Amino acid sequence: MRCYASLRRTHEFSALRRRGRRIATPALTVFRMAARQEDRRAVVGITVSKAVGNAVVRNTVRRRVSAILRQSLAQRRLRLLVVASPAAARTPYAELAEQLLGTLG
Repeated sequence: MRCYASLRRTHEFSALRRRGRRIATPALTVFRMAARQEDRRAVVGITVSKAVGNAVVRNTVRRRVSAILRQSLAQRRLRLLVVASPAAARTPYAELAEQLLGTLG
């Protein structure tokens, strides 16, 4: 079982973009905010646009980000939106992990 729940609705993504703290790295942009009272675990959304590459590349980036978050969000409660840039497709896993973990603090 994943250690985080997924953002599902458009208004949840929009609210996190509007009110969340924005942290940019070369390959990712992360929006984060405190968890709501009803959140029992972290709530995460991962966005990878077509600008990143074809479906295979986009899914690879999404799976990499998901794996990094699965390892690092075990006992944390927060709301997080990760937006991958085209550079994420060319970034090695270790560097992507370093950038993402750096945004989590």
